[in-house]
Amino acid sequence: MLRPLRVVGSGNAKTSTPSGWQRIGPPGPFAFQRLPGDHRRPSRALTIMAESNKLDEPLSEAEYDELETFFGSNAVPQDCMDLEMLDGFLTAIVSGPELIQPSEWLPVVWSDSQRTVSPVFANNEQAERILSLLLRLQNSIARTLNESPTRFKPLLYRPEEGVKGRQGNAGEGVRREESAPPEASAWCEGFMTGVLLREEAWEPVYETEATRDWMLPIEALAYGDHDPEYLDWVDTEEKRQGLIDELPIATVLTHRFWIARRSGEGTNRAERRAQRREASRKVRQRLH
Repeated sequence: MLRPLRVVGSGNAKTSTPSGWQRIGPPGPFAFQRLPGDHRRPSRALTIMAESNKLDEPLSEAEYDELETFFGSNAVPQDCMDLEMLDGFLTAIVSGPELIQPSEWLPVVWSDSQRTVSPVFANNEQAERILSLLLRLQNSIARTLNESPTRFKPLLYRPEEGVKGRQGNAGEGVRREESAPPEASAWCEGFMTGVLLREEAWEPVYETEATRDWMLPIEALAYGDHDPEYLDWVDTEEKRQGLIDELPIATVLTHRFWIARRSGEGTNRAERRAQRREASRKVRQRLH
Protein backbone atom coordinates (compact mmCIF):
# COMPACT_ATOMS: atom_id res chain seq x y z
CA MET A 1 0.00 0.00 0.00
CA LEU A 2 1.40 3.41 -0.94
CA ARG A 3 1.83 5.69 2.04
CA PRO A 4 2.55 9.44 2.23
CA LEU A 5 5.63 10.88 3.87
CA ARG A 6 5.84 14.44 5.09
CA VAL A 7 8.42 16.50 3.25
CA VAL A 8 11.17 18.22 5.21
CA GLY A 9 11.12 21.87 4.30
CA SER A 10 8.76 24.02 2.27
CA GLY A 11 8.70 26.77 -0.32
CA ASN A 12 12.07 27.10 -2.02
CA ALA A 13 13.90 25.03 0.58
CA LYS A 14 15.90 22.17 -0.91
CA THR A 15 14.57 18.71 -0.24
CA SER A 16 15.94 15.32 -1.10
CA THR A 17 14.02 12.25 -2.06
CA PRO A 18 14.29 9.62 0.70
CA SER A 19 15.67 6.26 -0.29
CA GLY A 20 12.88 3.96 -1.41
CA TRP A 21 10.48 6.83 -2.20
CA GLN A 22 9.57 8.76 -5.31
CA ARG A 23 8.49 12.38 -5.64
CA ILE A 24 4.87 12.74 -6.78
CA GLY A 25 4.44 16.50 -6.58
CA PRO A 26 5.88 19.81 -5.44
CA PRO A 27 7.10 20.21 -1.85
CA GLY A 28 4.21 19.73 0.53
CA PRO A 29 2.85 17.33 3.13
CA PHE A 30 2.31 14.52 0.59
CA ALA A 31 5.23 15.08 -1.74
CA PHE A 32 6.54 11.50 -1.71
CA GLN A 33 5.14 8.01 -1.93
CA ARG A 34 6.85 4.70 -1.31
CA LEU A 35 8.12 2.85 -4.36
CA PRO A 36 6.29 -0.42 -5.08
CA GLY A 37 8.05 -3.37 -3.52
CA ASP A 38 9.70 -1.36 -0.75
CA HIS A 39 8.25 -2.64 2.53
CA ARG A 40 10.44 -0.95 5.09
CA ARG A 41 8.63 0.43 8.12
CA PRO A 42 7.54 4.09 7.93
CA SER A 43 9.33 6.53 10.17
CA ARG A 44 8.12 7.12 13.72
CA ALA A 45 7.37 10.73 12.73
CA LEU A 46 4.99 9.43 10.05
CA THR A 47 3.25 7.19 12.57
CA ILE A 48 2.78 10.09 14.98
CA MET A 49 1.49 12.31 12.16
CA ALA A 50 -1.00 9.68 11.02
CA GLU A 51 -2.35 9.22 14.55
CA SER A 52 -2.55 12.96 15.29
CA ASN A 53 -4.46 13.57 12.06
CA LYS A 54 -7.22 11.25 13.33
CA LEU A 55 -7.80 12.89 16.74
CA ASP A 56 -11.15 14.29 15.61
CA GLU A 57 -12.45 10.91 14.44
CA PRO A 58 -14.76 8.93 16.78
CA LEU A 59 -13.64 5.45 17.70
CA SER A 60 -14.91 2.57 15.62
CA GLU A 61 -16.28 -0.58 17.27
CA ALA A 62 -13.01 -2.32 16.43
CA GLU A 63 -11.03 0.46 18.11
CA TYR A 64 -13.22 0.25 21.22
CA ASP A 65 -12.41 -3.45 21.30
CA GLU A 66 -8.71 -2.71 20.78
CA LEU A 67 -8.73 -0.29 23.70
CA GLU A 68 -10.70 -2.68 25.89
CA THR A 69 -8.36 -5.55 25.09
CA PHE A 70 -5.36 -3.44 26.10
CA PHE A 71 -7.04 -2.33 29.34
CA GLY A 72 -7.77 -5.97 30.15
CA SER A 73 -4.24 -7.15 29.44
CA ASN A 74 -1.28 -7.75 31.75
CA ALA A 75 0.38 -4.64 30.33
CA VAL A 76 -1.65 -2.35 32.61
CA PRO A 77 -1.57 -2.11 36.42
CA GLN A 78 -4.10 -4.23 38.28
CA ASP A 79 -6.01 -1.17 39.49
CA CYS A 80 -6.25 0.39 36.02
CA MET A 81 -9.67 1.73 35.02
CA ASP A 82 -11.86 -0.39 32.78
CA LEU A 83 -13.53 1.07 29.71
CA GLU A 84 -16.77 1.96 31.51
CA MET A 85 -14.98 3.82 34.31
CA LEU A 86 -12.71 5.51 31.76
CA ASP A 87 -15.74 6.80 29.84
CA GLY A 88 -17.22 8.32 33.00
CA PHE A 89 -13.87 9.78 34.02
CA LEU A 90 -13.28 11.47 30.67
CA THR A 91 -16.87 12.74 30.65
CA ALA A 92 -16.18 14.58 33.92
CA ILE A 93 -12.87 15.87 32.55
CA VAL A 94 -14.51 17.46 29.49
CA SER A 95 -17.58 18.65 31.42
CA GLY A 96 -15.90 20.32 34.37
CA PRO A 97 -14.95 23.85 35.39
CA GLU A 98 -11.29 23.77 34.36
CA LEU A 99 -9.12 22.40 31.57
CA ILE A 100 -7.16 19.36 32.75
CA GLN A 101 -4.23 18.28 30.62
CA PRO A 102 -3.62 14.61 29.72
CA SER A 103 -0.34 14.73 31.64
CA GLU A 104 -2.44 15.10 34.81
CA TRP A 105 -5.34 12.76 34.12
CA LEU A 106 -3.48 9.91 32.40
CA PRO A 107 -1.72 8.68 35.59
CA VAL A 108 -5.14 8.46 37.27
CA VAL A 109 -6.38 6.23 34.44
CA TRP A 110 -3.55 3.77 34.99
CA SER A 111 -3.74 3.57 38.78
CA ASP A 112 -5.61 5.01 41.76
CA SER A 113 -2.55 4.68 43.99
CA GLN A 114 -0.37 7.58 45.05
CA ARG A 115 2.54 6.07 43.14
CA THR A 116 3.22 6.93 39.52
CA VAL A 117 2.45 3.71 37.67
CA SER A 118 2.36 3.28 33.90
CA PRO A 119 1.52 0.42 31.54
CA VAL A 120 4.28 -1.69 30.08
CA PHE A 121 3.96 -0.86 26.39
CA ALA A 122 5.43 -3.22 23.81
CA ASN A 123 7.07 -0.30 21.99
CA ASN A 124 6.74 3.42 21.31
CA GLU A 125 4.26 2.79 18.51
CA GLN A 126 1.87 1.01 20.87
CA ALA A 127 2.18 3.80 23.45
CA GLU A 128 1.37 6.41 20.80
CA ARG A 129 -1.51 4.32 19.49
CA ILE A 130 -3.14 3.89 22.91
CA LEU A 131 -2.68 7.58 23.72
CA SER A 132 -4.27 8.47 20.39
CA LEU A 133 -7.29 6.27 21.13
CA LEU A 134 -7.71 7.83 24.57
CA LEU A 135 -7.55 11.37 23.20
CA ARG A 136 -10.01 10.49 20.45
CA LEU A 137 -12.40 9.05 23.02
CA GLN A 138 -12.11 12.25 25.06
CA ASN A 139 -12.66 14.42 21.98
CA SER A 140 -15.64 12.33 20.89
CA ILE A 141 -17.35 12.74 24.28
CA ALA A 142 -16.70 16.49 24.24
CA ARG A 143 -18.00 16.84 20.68
CA THR A 144 -21.20 14.97 21.47
CA LEU A 145 -21.89 17.09 24.55
CA ASN A 146 -21.17 20.30 22.65
CA GLU A 147 -22.81 19.56 19.31
CA SER A 148 -25.33 16.74 19.82
CA PRO A 149 -26.20 16.64 23.54
CA THR A 150 -29.48 14.79 22.94
CA ARG A 151 -27.44 11.88 21.56
CA PHE A 152 -25.16 11.58 24.58
CA LYS A 153 -25.24 8.20 26.30
CA PRO A 154 -22.76 6.82 28.83
CA LEU A 155 -20.79 3.73 27.90
CA LEU A 156 -22.15 1.07 30.27
CA TYR A 157 -21.50 -2.61 30.79
CA ARG A 158 -24.54 -4.83 31.13
CA PRO A 159 -23.57 -7.55 33.63
CA GLU A 160 -26.56 -9.76 32.83
CA GLU A 161 -25.46 -9.87 29.18
CA GLY A 162 -21.72 -9.66 29.84
CA VAL A 163 -21.21 -7.09 27.11
CA LYS A 164 -20.50 -3.41 26.79
CA GLY A 165 -22.52 -0.89 24.86
CA ARG A 166 -23.82 2.61 24.86
CA GLN A 167 -26.82 2.71 27.18
CA GLY A 168 -29.78 1.24 25.32
CA ASN A 169 -27.57 0.04 22.48
CA ALA A 170 -25.49 -2.93 23.59
CA GLY A 171 -22.61 -3.93 21.37
CA GLU A 172 -20.23 -6.83 21.23
CA GLY A 173 -17.46 -6.83 23.79
CA VAL A 174 -15.35 -8.78 26.21
CA ARG A 175 -17.17 -10.53 29.03
CA ARG A 176 -16.60 -9.09 32.48
CA GLU A 177 -15.67 -11.12 35.54
CA GLU A 178 -18.50 -12.56 37.64
CA SER A 179 -17.64 -10.07 40.42
CA ALA A 180 -18.48 -7.13 38.14
CA PRO A 181 -19.95 -4.13 40.00
CA PRO A 182 -23.64 -3.31 39.51
CA GLU A 183 -24.61 -1.61 36.28
CA ALA A 184 -23.42 2.00 35.91
CA SER A 185 -21.46 2.00 39.19
CA ALA A 186 -18.10 1.99 37.43
CA TRP A 187 -19.11 4.80 35.05
CA CYS A 188 -20.27 6.98 37.94
CA GLU A 189 -17.19 6.16 40.03
CA GLY A 190 -15.08 7.26 37.07
CA PHE A 191 -17.06 10.50 36.78
CA MET A 192 -16.62 11.27 40.48
CA THR A 193 -12.91 10.50 40.20
CA GLY A 194 -12.75 13.22 37.56
CA VAL A 195 -14.67 15.58 39.84
CA LEU A 196 -12.20 14.97 42.68
CA LEU A 197 -9.31 16.13 40.48
CA ARG A 198 -10.80 19.63 40.86
CA GLU A 199 -12.91 19.17 43.99
CA GLU A 200 -12.90 22.82 45.07
CA ALA A 201 -13.57 24.09 41.55
CA TRP A 202 -16.67 21.84 41.36
CA GLU A 203 -18.19 23.30 44.55
CA PRO A 204 -20.46 25.84 42.74
CA VAL A 205 -22.52 23.00 41.26
CA TYR A 206 -23.53 22.04 44.82
CA GLU A 207 -24.56 25.55 45.87
CA THR A 208 -28.22 25.33 44.80
CA GLU A 209 -30.74 22.53 45.20
CA ALA A 210 -31.46 22.42 41.47
CA THR A 211 -27.85 21.95 40.41
CA ARG A 212 -27.19 19.58 43.33
CA ASP A 213 -29.96 17.35 42.01
CA TRP A 214 -28.06 16.92 38.73
CA MET A 215 -25.21 15.25 40.60
CA LEU A 216 -27.45 12.99 42.70
CA PRO A 217 -27.89 10.14 40.15
CA ILE A 218 -24.13 10.04 39.56
CA GLU A 219 -23.21 10.12 43.26
CA ALA A 220 -25.89 7.61 44.29
CA LEU A 221 -24.81 5.08 41.65
CA ALA A 222 -21.13 5.64 42.46
CA TYR A 223 -21.40 5.34 46.24
CA GLY A 224 -24.80 3.76 46.97
CA ASP A 225 -23.53 0.22 47.50
CA HIS A 226 -21.10 1.18 50.27
CA ASP A 227 -22.31 4.54 51.62
CA PRO A 228 -25.43 4.52 53.87
CA GLU A 229 -26.21 8.10 52.82
CA TYR A 230 -27.13 6.88 49.33
CA LEU A 231 -28.33 3.36 50.07
CA ASP A 232 -32.03 4.26 49.95
CA TRP A 233 -31.59 5.52 46.39
CA VAL A 234 -30.31 2.21 44.99
CA ASP A 235 -31.82 -0.48 47.22
CA THR A 236 -34.14 -1.76 44.48
CA GLU A 237 -33.60 -2.55 40.83
CA GLU A 238 -36.33 -0.08 39.88
CA LYS A 239 -34.67 2.78 41.77
CA ARG A 240 -31.29 1.99 40.27
CA GLN A 241 -32.70 1.85 36.75
CA GLY A 242 -34.45 5.17 37.32
CA LEU A 243 -31.13 6.79 38.22
CA ILE A 244 -29.43 5.19 35.23
CA ASP A 245 -32.11 6.64 32.97
CA GLU A 246 -31.33 10.09 34.37
CA LEU A 247 -27.57 9.93 33.69
CA PRO A 248 -27.65 11.41 30.16
CA ILE A 249 -29.71 14.48 31.06
CA ALA A 250 -27.85 14.96 34.36
CA THR A 251 -24.54 14.93 32.50
CA VAL A 252 -25.74 17.32 29.78
CA LEU A 253 -27.14 19.78 32.34
CA THR A 254 -23.91 19.70 34.34
CA HIS A 255 -21.89 20.28 31.18
CA ARG A 256 -24.10 23.24 30.22
CA PHE A 257 -23.81 24.65 33.74
CA TRP A 258 -20.04 24.91 33.46
CA ILE A 259 -20.16 26.28 29.92
CA ALA A 260 -22.49 29.06 31.07
CA ARG A 261 -20.39 29.75 34.13
CA ARG A 262 -17.15 29.93 32.14
CA SER A 263 -18.86 32.19 29.61
CA GLY A 264 -20.06 34.47 32.41
CA GLU A 265 -16.61 34.61 33.96
CA GLY A 266 -15.18 35.47 30.56
CA THR A 267 -17.70 38.28 30.21
CA ASN A 268 -16.86 39.57 33.68
CA ARG A 269 -13.15 39.53 32.90
CA ALA A 270 -13.76 41.44 29.68
CA GLU A 271 -15.85 43.99 31.56
CA ARG A 272 -13.14 44.42 34.19
CA ARG A 273 -10.52 44.92 31.49
CA ALA A 274 -12.73 47.53 29.82
CA GLN A 275 -13.20 49.30 33.15
CA ARG A 276 -9.45 49.32 33.77
CA ARG A 277 -8.81 50.74 30.31
CA GLU A 278 -11.42 53.46 30.90
CA ALA A 279 -9.93 54.33 34.29
CA SER A 280 -6.47 54.48 32.74
CA ARG A 281 -7.74 56.74 29.97
CA LYS A 282 -9.27 59.14 32.50
CA VAL A 283 -6.03 59.23 34.48
CA ARG A 284 -4.06 60.08 31.34
CA GLN A 285 -6.55 62.84 30.54
CA ARG A 286 -6.12 64.37 34.00
CA LEU A 287 -2.33 64.19 33.71
CA HIS A 288 -2.45 66.08 30.44
